[in-house]
Amino acid sequence: MRAFVRTVELGRFADAAVELRVQQSTVSKWIAKLEAELGCTLLNRTTRTKHLTEAGERFFARSKEIVAAFDAATEELEEGASAPRGLLRISAPVVFGQLFVVGPVTRFMRRHGDVRVELVLSDQYVRLVEERFDLAVRVGVPVDSNLIGHSLGGTRRRVVASPGYVNKHGTPSLATELKEHDCLLPVGTTRWSFRLGERELGVPVRGRFTANHSGAIRAMARAGLGVALLADWLVDDDLRRGRLVSLLDDHQPPAAPIRALTPPGRSMPLRVRAFIDHLRAELAEELAPVAA
Repeated sequence: MRAFVRTVELGRFADAAVELRVQQSTVSKWIAKLEAELGCTLLNRTTRTKHLTEAGERFFARSKEIVAAFDAATEELEEGASAPRGLLRISAPVVFGQLFVVGPVTRFMRRHGDVRVELVLSDQYVRLVEERFDLAVRVGVPVDSNLIGHSLGGTRRRVVASPGYVNKHGTPSLATELKEHDCLLPVGTTRWSFRLGERELGVPVRGRFTANHSGAIRAMARAGLGVALLADWLVDDDLRRGRLVSLLDDHQPPAAPIRALTPPGRSMPLRVRAFIDHLRAELAEELAPVAA
């Protein structure tokens, strides 16, 4: 039944097989066996597509409820356990995950021997419910407002560029001057915000390079291709080594919030709650996050 539900939700036998850790042929056989037991066809299969039959639509709705009820029942049993256990699936950004999530995961697993962890590092925003992640660690404003956010703090950001860039293009003294500079931007960004004294500033920015990866933006800044707005933890070493210089130090960008996001409408398993508390405590020590 779970194989049937996930095949419908994900759209392909192959994707359901990857999630369930079995061969694609096994998923197909399970669903065929389910159809044989029910005495009806649930999926109309063609070379390219799979569509629910009328009976399949009715059975899918009830099956989804049954699978969710089963998961809730197992989570209730876990709630009565004295220690976290089970599989914990985590999504995190690549650079932040490497620096600040891998270490806490290591220590969490040493402390809780009955927990298994699947950590996926990607700067693409995963679909928690559809891809069955327990939580996603995100830096910045979440894209999906339906998810439940658990604050882990915030991180300061600063405007930086390479010494070569400022020697060639000059040093901006006001944020409004950034519109005259080539800015290195996250995909979709058109404005940067600052606080200058009691004033809030929203500054239009543009540039020839955009990326969905903060490490790529830092690399372009190092190479002298523009001005970047990046987290302290990402540029502190470059500033110490002189590969980058800090600009507009009297302008304070808002802190980037760090959150753990969990799916809506379900009780949080003990392993998830325990890891969020563990990660929050470790980030407070390692990163000294500011309020966001």
